[in-house]
Amino acid sequence: MALASVIDGKVAAASVIEAVKNAAAGLEAETGVKTGLAVVIVGDDPA
Repeated sequence: MALASVIDGKVAAASVIEAVKNAAAGLEAETGVKTGLAVVIVGDDPA
């Protein structure tokens, strides 16, 4: 049985955010494409 590890979620999230930020900056520098985020709502259920 493996032991559980306690992680600091804020540190993990900051690491992921920094990696995505660097990847987006690299994409923009190489191709000129600026990244964005879109939400597509499908259906009539407001939940």
